[in-house]
Amino acid sequence: MKRVSEKPKISPQEAEMHYQSSKENYTIESAESHLAYYREKHPIYYAVLLQNV
Repeated sequence: MKRVSEKPKISPQEAEMHYQSSKENYTIESAESHLAYYREKHPIYYAVLLQNV
């Protein structure tokens, strides 16, 4: 996972909408879950969601 060195300027609501839209376009091609895929491909948005859970 990439390190996020600066505080992202993304609102929790924006991150949630981004996650939901990503989930709609995600197709299972392996045993990898959407959350694992999302954490790898969108670390900044994932970090925002993680901080606001």
